[in-house]
Amino acid sequence: MGVGRAIVFSVFAMIPGALLSLLGWVLVGSPGHWNISLYLACYAPFLGCVVAGFFIGLRTNFDSGVEV
Repeated sequence: MGVGRAIVFSVFAMIPGALLSLLGWVLVGSPGHWNISLYLACYAPFLGCVVAGFFIGLRTNFDSGVEV
């Protein structure tokens, strides 16, 4: 269940990752040609969100109970 939950979390983390990548691309100036600096602006936020979602999903101390 841990790996399945981690994959689902990483899939859901793609949405904010894509938005952050788009924001990074716009902040860089929306260049028409590709250069090496765009890796940091476009790929790093997306992959960072996916990896963070995967590690959050792998946590074993996930408390799913409801406090009353």
